Amino acid sequence: MAVSVEVHTQGPELASYQRLLDTLGRSDHKAELLESLGAVVESQTRRRISDEKTAPDGSAWTPWSTAYQKTRHGNQSLLQGDGALLDSIEYQVQRNSVRVGSALAYAGVHQDGFSGQVQVPAHIRRITQAFGKALKFPVYSSVGAFTRQMEMPARPYLGLSSDNQTELLAVIGDFWQDVMKEAGL
Repeated sequence: MAVSVEVHTQGPELASYQRLLDTLGRSDHKAELLESLGAVVESQTRRRISDEKTAPDGSAWTPWSTAYQKTRHGNQSLLQGDGALLDSIEYQVQRNSVRVGSALAYAGVHQDGFSGQVQVPAHIRRITQAFGKALKFPVYSSVGAFTRQMEMPARPYLGLSSDNQTELLAVIGDFWQDVMKEAGL
C-alpha cells in the first residue's frame, strides 16, 4: 500500500498536515486497520455460512440432492455438517493485506465446486439397515478401494456482498476518524 500526498501551505496548517501524515504513516496503524478488517470479514463469512446461506452475490446455494439429503440429520444444513468448516474460518494479516479463508482440504471444493474422479480408500462400512428396515445389531463389512465420480456444485461462501462492503467502509471511516483525532485534527 502506498500513499503519496503533496501539500503546499505554510504555518499552522502545515504543522497540522504534517502531524496527520506522521500519524497515518505509523506502521502500527496499518496493522491495526488490517486486523480490524480481517476480524470483520471473518465474522461476515461465518454469518454467511451459519445464517444467510447464500453466495456473496446474494444467489441461493444449490440445495443438496434428494439422495444426499436423506443422509443428513436435523442439525445439519448446507456447508454445516458438524461445524468444521465454520470453525475453521480465520483471517491472517500478511504485510499489506488480509486473507480470509479455511485451511480444510475440502473448503475449496465447496467454494468452487468439483467434477471428477475421486479415489475412495479401503474401509470398514457399518450397516444399520437392510431393505429399508433397521437391523437389531449393526453389521460391519469390508469395502475395497474404488474410484467414483463426484459432482459437487459450487457454493461460494468467501467474498464480499454489497452490505459487507458497506460495513467495511464504515469500519475504515471510523478508523480514520480516530487517527485524525489522535493527530489533533
